[in-house]
Amino acid sequence: MTRKSETDQRPAWRARLRHEARVASADLAWVGRIPLYVWLRLALIPALLWLWSLLAGLAPAGFVAGPYLTVRAFFLLLMDDRRNFPIALWSTLSVYYGGLGLAALIGIPLGYLLGSFRTLGRTSAPYLHGLAATPVVALVPLIILLLGLDWQAKILIVFLAALMPVMINTQAGLQGTDPELLEMAQAYALSPLARLRHVYAPSAFPSVMAGLRLAAIAGLVASAIADLYTAMTGLGALLQGFGNSYRMDSYFAVVLTYSVIGALTTGLLTWIERRLSPPATRQRLTY
Repeated sequence: MTRKSETDQRPAWRARLRHEARVASADLAWVGRIPLYVWLRLALIPALLWLWSLLAGLAPAGFVAGPYLTVRAFFLLLMDDRRNFPIALWSTLSVYYGGLGLAALIGIPLGYLLGSFRTLGRTSAPYLHGLAATPVVALVPLIILLLGLDWQAKILIVFLAALMPVMINTQAGLQGTDPELLEMAQAYALSPLARLRHVYAPSAFPSVMAGLRLAAIAGLVASAIADLYTAMTGLGALLQGFGNSYRMDSYFAVVLTYSVIGALTTGLLTWIERRLSPPATRQRLTY
């Protein structure tokens, strides 16, 4: 009687085990849907940290802070009672996103205007390219004379650095619109507003987002320049102060903060582009 009950329990135990394994595999199915490049990015993190540690060990003492010292200095700056780091971070973010948003609000419409009217775009092209090639740092003394050393001058510096990538990429996106789509819009007698919405905007969208990503990088560099050349506030002021006092762990913590801000901003813009792109276009994106 006992042997019979044991043989009856074995299949039930195995069936429960198989059922739990199927449930666990179903719960972890999302892992298999993660793209390969995400796993490769995660695998690069320990490799980069190892290279960073190796460089810190090979460099003379006190020249390069390693990952542990940098992360420790970052949390010490966050927990400092004087709150210099959070205040500087807020100041830099306000200037950075203010200038970047202003560049997007002005640069995208101007790019659409220059791309829609080919004669206007060709006429202004050499002047715009000349302005784009002008270093923003060369205009800092003039900006200081006009606006002083406060946040207005900083936002203008970031705006000038971020404007040209947005405007030029938007113009290039419109000029690259498929002529067959334009002929179809003309055949259906679409109004200028409908043509802009259904033809020009979808065609130029990838170029606009590429311009915004370039503008985000250029604007972040310009925000550091603005902190160094105008009122000594923001992360740039901390960067100069820590560098002058050879506090390399805190110095690298500020540099790492700049990197995180740039990576998060460009990552957010990439996510927005993926969400707004059609599925067919989304599959072809390589970033």
